[in-house]
Amino acid sequence: MQNLGLMLHDAARLIKSEFERRARGHRLSLMQWRTLGALHRSDGISQTALAARVEASQMTMSDIIDRLEADGLVRRESDPSDRRAKLIRIADAAGPIVADMHAIANDAYATALQGISPADLEGLTRSLQQIVTNLEIAATEHKDDAR
Repeated sequence: MQNLGLMLHDAARLIKSEFERRARGHRLSLMQWRTLGALHRSDGISQTALAARVEASQMTMSDIIDRLEADGLVRRESDPSDRRAKLIRIADAAGPIVADMHAIANDAYATALQGISPADLEGLTRSLQQIVTNLEIAATEHKDDAR
């Protein structure tokens, strides 16, 4: 069991590296891609919500949005419910990049999952989901204990 955490960490790190290697031609960092991916799934969200979705600090998210905006891939718009706030929207120009990035991610996962049978992959997916569920429950309980 002790090695499980290390193996999970190594697998995630190596998948990230493979994705970044394949994506180098787009000149986007993994955080920039994750930001575009989050906006592709939920366009028009606040910078705060976007930072939470990609697990970035507010300062980091501001820098990422500045870069993506300068590249014409996102735009900031006034939030109709709060004039002080801005919503972040994905620009049409990002569409082909998002499609390319999905293909790159799929290829990176295909490389990572070579030699794993569909049944084993299904079991792995179920097991990882259970790990996530267990830890989310534990985190919620820990928050309740801290109050």
